[in-house]
Amino acid sequence: MASDSDLIVNVDLLVDSESALRKIQKDLKDIGNRKEDMLPYWGSSDISDAMGKFVDNWDDYRGKMLESLSSVGKLVANTIDGFTGTDAALAKELRKARKGK
Repeated sequence: MASDSDLIVNVDLLVDSESALRKIQKDLKDIGNRKEDMLPYWGSSDISDAMGKFVDNWDDYRGKMLESLSSVGKLVANTIDGFTGTDAALAKELRKARKGK
């Protein structure tokens, strides 16, 4: 019967993807702002100023990436729920139809 399907969804891949997105999101959150920890290692004030600007810029983009990861994670979770729910409903209807014959 599976060969008759127009759509095949690899739910395991979606679940793995959702897990990977959560891990990336956690790792990015855990990085945090380390600027203060690094100040003594940057040396001259020119380098320190440049690195400070870089870190601030990175924090802005990291925040945007976290938002995007969250959005994509929700989309993947909704996709998993949608396809597994639909699959379960179709299987239930198929069982009912077989019993009715």
